[in-house]
Amino acid sequence: MKSDPHRPLRDDVRKLGEWLGDTLRTFEGAALLDRVEEVRSLAKQAHTGDSSAFDLLAARLSHLPLELIVPVARAFATFLTLANIAEQHHRIRRRRDYARDASDRPQPGSCAEAFARWRATGMPDDALADAVRSLRIELVLTAHPTEVVRRTLLQSHHRIAEALAGLDRTDLAPEETEETVDALRREIATLWQTEPQGDRAVTPLDEVRGGLAIFEQTLWDALPRYVRQVDRALRTPLALDAAPLRFGSWIGGDRDGNPNVTPETTRRAVWMARWVAADLYVREIDALRAELSIAPASDELREAAGTTNEPYRAVLRGVASRLQATRTYAAFRIEHEEDGADLAEHAYLTPTNCWRRCSSATGRSSRRAMVASPAAA
Repeated sequence: MKSDPHRPLRDDVRKLGEWLGDTLRTFEGAALLDRVEEVRSLAKQAHTGDSSAFDLLAARLSHLPLELIVPVARAFATFLTLANIAEQHHRIRRRRDYARDASDRPQPGSCAEAFARWRATGMPDDALADAVRSLRIELVLTAHPTEVVRRTLLQSHHRIAEALAGLDRTDLAPEETEETVDALRREIATLWQTEPQGDRAVTPLDEVRGGLAIFEQTLWDALPRYVRQVDRALRTPLALDAAPLRFGSWIGGDRDGNPNVTPETTRRAVWMARWVAADLYVREIDALRAELSIAPASDELREAAGTTNEPYRAVLRGVASRLQATRTYAAFRIEHEEDGADLAEHAYLTPTNCWRRCSSATGRSSRRAMVASPAAA
């Protein structure tokens, strides 16, 4: 392991801060950057216990001209956002460092480390596997208007994280490094010039969209990756349909004195969630169809596919069609209270065991562990 494992994090934060400073100088002028740097320097001195620096900082902020209050505050908010992205990336970097460690020590706090400690106490592998299989951990998302982040900004955050990961590569050619740095500078400039909020007040349905964006941008990939880590840490593999982690949401349904959250709001929130679930599954099924051109298949799959040289694609074509119908029907129900029976005919509306059959046939090589039907999402 590196002697100072957190130095890369400090380097990333420093570089992001420098590029943000360049952005402020370019688009807002040197005066704003100078004021931001003054506040930063005084805050750093005050943090070390310098009471005179704290008093001077308080005086500077209390007499800050009105036209500078928002830009200065936003500059620090943007820097903290970039620092958070760097920290999240560093967590991934540290996990990889542990994975490459020749001593094969599991990362503290990881599933592998926790399971090893329990085994060391004498806990049998079967008992440990049964305990994990019986887990029903539900993570519930809540909403607050001040915490809604625009989808556009979330996508920008994701691109910044990907570019930071690119800079970690040791085989980059100089021009590739330069291109990656240029990409980061562009993203930071775009981040600064993008309004944090839209041009209207945040509604409960905006909160729903923000919550669903978290699933689309993060949880959709993070959850199966984490479950696979659990599976690898166990000596007895999890079942294909194991779902130790589940999600709930108050967004669009939490009354809590908010007169804008009505039964109609909750109804639309549920259908919006269904639309996103169907859309995400459509993408995965399309990708799976592109992969599974193979001909060998079980008798059960052959029977479902009919006469074809590509049985997996034939079955998944029907699944994709029904998911598309589910998405279309959900879009209709978001805007209408009536059933729309003609649109519902081919949609997934009740739990089905199709996913279990398909995932059993395709095996563990499939892109994603399909742990729930779209109707249950």
